[in-house]
Amino acid sequence: MKKGILSLVAASIFSMNVGVAVADSSEFCQGFERGYITGYKRASGSSFDPFTPYCPFQPFKAFNDPQSDFEQGYVIGFEKGMQEGHR
Repeated sequence: MKKGILSLVAASIFSMNVGVAVADSSEFCQGFERGYITGYKRASGSSFDPFTPYCPFQPFKAFNDPQSDFEQGYVIGFEKGMQEGHR
């Protein structure tokens, strides 16, 4: 009985933490998507929007990283789009 209650409590805490992480990273993911599309179009020469991959986890910000979550996501997405567009 205790094991079932502990599992339920752990699952609810985990789901609350995941919900917070998703809400906090929404600006990052929007930036990643816009950056990926721009980088892919520039590298491939295509005018069509590519399928964007899943948004990665937001890395911890380093000293030289942009302060804005959107801008950090844009830079990461742009670099990935440039790599994918050259294939």
